[in-house]
Formats: sequence, C-alpha cells, structure tokens
Amino acid sequence: MRGSIPNYRLYEEKSEESSDFWFHCETLSVRSGLHNWRIEVHRHSSLFQTFWLTEGEGELLNEGPETRALSAPCAVFIPPGTAHGFHFAPNSEGIVATVLADRLSLPVATDRALSAFFSQTRIVPVDGVDAGEGKHIDHLFRRILAESMEGSVGRDLMLDAHVTEVLVWLARAGARATLPDDGGVPTRDSRRLQMLETLVAAHFREHRPVGFYAEKVGVSVAQLNRIARQEAGASVTQLLARRLIDAARRDLIFTPTPVQAIAYSLGFQDPAYFNRFFRRQTGTTPGAYRETERRRLAA
Repeated sequence: MRGSIPNYRLYEEKSEESSDFWFHCETLSVRSGLHNWRIEVHRHSSLFQTFWLTEGEGELLNEGPETRALSAPCAVFIPPGTAHGFHFAPNSEGIVATVLADRLSLPVATDRALSAFFSQTRIVPVDGVDAGEGKHIDHLFRRILAESMEGSVGRDLMLDAHVTEVLVWLARAGARATLPDDGGVPTRDSRRLQMLETLVAAHFREHRPVGFYAEKVGVSVAQLNRIARQEAGASVTQLLARRLIDAARRDLIFTPTPVQAIAYSLGFQDPAYFNRFFRRQTGTTPGAYRETERRRLAA
C-alpha cells in the first residue's frame, strides 16, 4: 500500500518534474477547487505542510479507511513522508504552506516537546485556545502568504522567520488544547531548561564553558547536562553547537557576508577553526553549503 501512494512536491506535481525550492504558499481553494475539493492520498518525502483552515470543514484522509474531521478555524500539520489527503466542503478556504523538511531542524532541536509535536500529523482546533492566540496565528499565516507573493527585499529571511514562529505557536496551541486537568505545570527541570535556552540565546557567540551556564542556572555541570539530555535530547555542548550552526546557516544563505566575517561574528577567532567546526557538524564546508543553498533558492 505504501509503495502505491504517489509522492509529490505539490499535489499532482511529481518531485522530479518541478524545480528545486524550499517554500511554497497558496490559498486552499486554488488547488482544492481544481480537484473538486478532494485531494487524494499522497505524500511529500522531503517536505512538510501546514494548513490553516479559515472557512468550511472537511476530512483528513490517510492510508487506511479512517478519517479525521476538520472544522474551521483549525490548523493541520503534516510531517515529511506522511501519507495524507483531504476532502473539503465546497467553498472552504484557508492557507497552505509547503516547506522543505530541513526547516524543521531549528524548532525540533530546541526542546523535546516540539520534537514530539512535529513527529506526527496534528490537528489544532484554534477555537479551543485563547482568542488572542488564534488571531496571532491567523495574522502569521496571512503574513506568510503576503510575503510569498510580494518578492520584497529580504523575502526569504522574513519567510524563514515567519514559518519558524508559526510552527512554535501551533505547537503551543496544540499543547494547551490537550493540557491535563492540573494545568500542565512545568517541572523544575523543564523550567531549568527554559532558563538554559534563554542563556544560550544571549551568550552562544561568546563560547562560554558549560560551567558558566551551570552556575547561572544554579546546578552542577553534571546536573545541567542530565537535564539537557532528558528535556532536549542533547548535551549542553550539543545545544550550543546547534545554535552556532543555525546562526551560521542563516548568515551564509541570506547575507553576502564573507565566510571569514561570519566566523568572527559568531565568536570564532580563527576562521580556519570555524571551517572545521562547520564541516564536523554538517559534513560540508561553509563555502560549499552557501553555494548549494543559493543554487536551491535560485531555482
């Protein structure tokens, strides 16, 4: 059954037949209306999708006979490689964003809860969360659609930021919609991890030792590493390396800054060491990564 399900970039556009891209956004009616409001079951092996249903209702289809009901307003997250299809009521409306799978690397690396949320298909009924939060999610999706159509200066950088933000807000909304009766009070270790993440965001360019973060959080180095591995699935050193690599990738793709200058801006005193660090973490050099990603975006 799995092998018989077609694999597309966009619906009924074969992967090998479309140009390489990292992002696509359109209204729900543009594509669904062409197919009588029914999108047959298919998959995207290297892409994930987010649907923002603003009007109407429908069903989420999968490989088996089971279906899941959809009713506006709600959001749907489809992980890479997951079989899915839709049957919408006529004249339903919304926004669909299709994104290259590696754009999930930053949010899922931040904590275990996000990683778990994005590991499977999710339906987030927004009418069950705070009204202000629902309005903010709606605003983000509309900004993503507008930005994708405008072609303004810094378009890709802005889209990357908006996509990351909407993913985090969806995960938060989904978590709040399923909180236990006790309110889901954060544990002491989860609060410590949040403190660590705030410190890493403020100091990762300074290349501080793990002891610096442990002292600020108020625990030993061994305790902090235990908390990081338990709550985020990585050591403190690995979390710091991820943050440096994420910042380096963004600068390499979205700015004309020379590699040497990027190295200095990230706190590396020796650009050659930065090259080795980047290659050790990613399997390629900064220059080769920039060339590959820019060719991808140009296409």
